[in-house]
Amino acid sequence: MATLKDVAKKAEVSVATASYVMNGSELITKPTKDKVLAAAKDLGYRPNGNAKNLKKNKTNIIGLFLSGFTGPFFNELLEGIQDTVIKRGYEMVVCASDHKHRLLLERYVDGAIILNYHIGNELLNGLASDKFPIVVLDRELVNPHVKQMLLPNKLGMEDTVNHLVEKGHKRIGFIAGSKESFDGESRLEGFKESLADRGLKFQDSDLIRADFTEISALLSMNKFLEANKEFPTAFVSANDEMAMGAIKAVQQIGLKVPEDIAFVGFDDIDLSRYIQPALTTVRVEKKRWGQMAAETLFDMLEKNPKLNEREIPIEFVPRQSS
Repeated sequence: MATLKDVAKKAEVSVATASYVMNGSELITKPTKDKVLAAAKDLGYRPNGNAKNLKKNKTNIIGLFLSGFTGPFFNELLEGIQDTVIKRGYEMVVCASDHKHRLLLERYVDGAIILNYHIGNELLNGLASDKFPIVVLDRELVNPHVKQMLLPNKLGMEDTVNHLVEKGHKRIGFIAGSKESFDGESRLEGFKESLADRGLKFQDSDLIRADFTEISALLSMNKFLEANKEFPTAFVSANDEMAMGAIKAVQQIGLKVPEDIAFVGFDDIDLSRYIQPALTTVRVEKKRWGQMAAETLFDMLEKNPKLNEREIPIEFVPRQSS
């Protein structure tokens, strides 16, 4: 089994430098870091002290790396991953951090599922190998040892735009989250493409930015309504929580939903059916998404030659908000 000393020798650096790199130090230059990570990858290096089975060089642990636990979206996703992990006789650790990623760097887990935009493609490309497979849920990444399990965001936007256009809407706005969100920006892109397919033009002034939370969208919609005398007759939101916040802002100034402004969300979180009016949305089978991500990772770990391509089911759910 490879040691840190072996990694340092192969990378032609000191053991101390190799140790700094494996612990995520920002003091090491990028070329040196790349050399050390490449050497570790080639040698299949795993640091000592990570509770692994030394004979098999396995931990029997799967890592899930999230950007945070904020919001109700993650519960079902976690449940789906956990169910699959338990069935396979493994354990799961969940890490929500925007830096360091020590469990990844030191390979304390046998494989990883990533839903964390703070973790860069460069790091994942440097870590992924035949011995350390990775499944990503939040980006497109071309690597033989990385598999993508992406939501069909554009299909969801196509269904949404078709629904609103058939309801007679011609000027439709969009409530977006952070530009760093792959899914959020994919939905925005799909929305614009679907509008163009229906012969409608999107006005940049009708784009509202928030941060995927209800309160942020309420505040952003308030500012939008104060600044504009004319506004779209419908808004599409990159997630349900922002749609809920925007609806509250509209209702607070006496406008009616959907009579004055219609709204469509995305995700179908539990609360979406209970607000007034009930939210039209795109349902994501979040538990199934988690199961499929874990199943894909285990196929990679087991080097299954018939690795199946899996499509995540979504469904447009019309309710009273549109």
